[in-house]
Amino acid sequence: MNYSLFMDINQLFFNKINALVGKNKILDAFGRAGAEWVIFIMFAWFFLSGFLFPLTTTWQFFQPVLTFFVVWLIGWGSDILIGMYIREGRPHLTDPNKKILFTPLMSWKSFPSDHAMTAFLIFMVAMIFQLPLFWGLLPLALWVCWGRVYAGLHYPIDIAGGFSMALILSVILYNLLLI
Repeated sequence: MNYSLFMDINQLFFNKINALVGKNKILDAFGRAGAEWVIFIMFAWFFLSGFLFPLTTTWQFFQPVLTFFVVWLIGWGSDILIGMYIREGRPHLTDPNKKILFTPLMSWKSFPSDHAMTAFLIFMVAMIFQLPLFWGLLPLALWVCWGRVYAGLHYPIDIAGGFSMALILSVILYNLLLI
């Protein structure tokens, strides 16, 4: 598959999803919530889940949270470096006809999606540490990712890039914890 065809498919998926914006207030609210707020709910659940399982030491409570922050900082820094190299603009900046639900804080990069990386990293770190009900974070991570595309802030390939970054970081973390 050549690069042009791949990007055409990426654009086609984005256009189909973005065409729905503004046609249904409930869907718009659902998309905006996923794009903007669900990630905070995920983090709160991740942090508060430490109170839900039996702890023998304070370290057992803070280890998943501190580990997440360190790995997230590495991922976010990597996303920034990749974004500076790739320089893919957000959809509404590359094509003013694209609809957006809100204006993001940072508009200079689209690939990879920091929100997708963060949402999936929360899920994967919770899975690595076997936090209670960690599988409940997966639909929330998917909601965040769908919301970012629906809101017109990312192309599907940006989401795949964020997911890939989270997966790579999680595999490295898992292997480091085995040492």
